[in-house]
Amino acid sequence: MKGNNMKPIMKYAELNNKVDTLIAETNQKMHDLIEKYNEDNEDNESVPYVDTVDLNAKFDDLADYIEDYS
Repeated sequence: MKGNNMKPIMKYAELNNKVDTLIAETNQKMHDLIEKYNEDNEDNESVPYVDTVDLNAKFDDLADYIEDYS
């Protein structure tokens, strides 16, 4: 690293932690959004119900990405 203005290179553990945090936050936000949608439309049979039964597994796959591809 040259110069005093540059930030230090991100460490692998830091990258992994930031990605894990992002995935967890996004998973929760998506779950909440889907649940709100379902609640708002529970009396409307013409609107499809969106199940969150497998949502966590989709985010688990993403959480493995850093380790799988390094």
